[in-house]
Amino acid sequence: MKRKKTEKRRKKYEDRLGPGVYLPKAEREKVNAEMAKFAETEKARLEKVKKDREVRRAKKAAEKKAKPAAAEKKEEKAEKK
Repeated sequence: MKRKKTEKRRKKYEDRLGPGVYLPKAEREKVNAEMAKFAETEKARLEKVKKDREVRRAKKAAEKKAKPAAAEKKEEKAEKK
């Protein structure tokens, strides 16, 4: 019973204060360094995804604008004949 209570307490601390809060200082610093490193790589990945998405949207919008223009040219050619 005691073990279960301590595990619950540790879990609550970890939820509130972040991962590795109950670890010894040296290990906690390692965990924090890993988490910071992961956060940086995730931030860079999200920025790349956002840029790619913007490029795709711009490309799609350009294609959408080009399609009506191409359709109008076909209609003009058909009228001339």
